[in-house]
Amino acid sequence: MGLQIISETAEAVSKHRLSEDEQRFVVTFAFKTNDRKLTNKLIAELVGHETDTKVVMNKYHVMMDQKPDWIGQIENLLVALELYRVEEEKAVNRLADILNAYGIEVTVAEIRVTDANELKERVRKEAVWQKGDYNYAGRDSGSGTDYPCSLRRD
Repeated sequence: MGLQIISETAEAVSKHRLSEDEQRFVVTFAFKTNDRKLTNKLIAELVGHETDTKVVMNKYHVMMDQKPDWIGQIENLLVALELYRVEEEKAVNRLADILNAYGIEVTVAEIRVTDANELKERVRKEAVWQKGDYNYAGRDSGSGTDYPCSLRRD
């Protein structure tokens, strides 16, 4: 349950304008307490800006169990790992969207299993350069600039 609540909280926190420290604190709080209701209340208080952030964080810090330092360090590493996983997911999806927009058909699954150098080489092969611009792998973009034309009669 702990890693699931981290993932859910990380996604919820990313929708709000919180600092990196505030995001990390909220996710850590969720992991340590495993209490969604209190975590949502914490997010609401931080987003509301009704009180000072430090005061809110101190208030909720007291609610967390005091554990040995090494357990806290492991929990912090797990929280950081899950936050990076969420960011990786966003980056991979964005990369797939961009490549597909430029006519390079690639799935998210392919990006995950393909070596970065292989992916770079594939992009180089499939992206066709023409007069300094992409022509979307040989497809007509519809802009009228892909092929020179003239309305002049000779």
